[in-house]
Amino acid sequence: MNKIDALLDVLSKIYQILVLVYNSKYHGSLVFDEDPQMDRQEVKDYLGISESTYKRKVKEGVLKPQKLPGGDKYYKSQLLGEFKESRRRGRV
Repeated sequence: MNKIDALLDVLSKIYQILVLVYNSKYHGSLVFDEDPQMDRQEVKDYLGISESTYKRKVKEGVLKPQKLPGGDKYYKSQLLGEFKESRRRGRV
């Protein structure tokens, strides 16, 4: 792991801690207004995965969508770990 990846990892952990502290103190949920909600297609494009990979990850419980009448929805902050894995594999 090079220095930039290590720095990005530390910064993402700091961000997660700040989100937890801020939301537990003021809102009780883990979503900022700046945290965009993404639909199924946006998630596949963001992670660089196919429809079959998406379905497999949902079935395995790696991706946990919010089931809403308009379809599956995610918050971008929920996808951080999967985004790192996609970047590691060279998909994005």
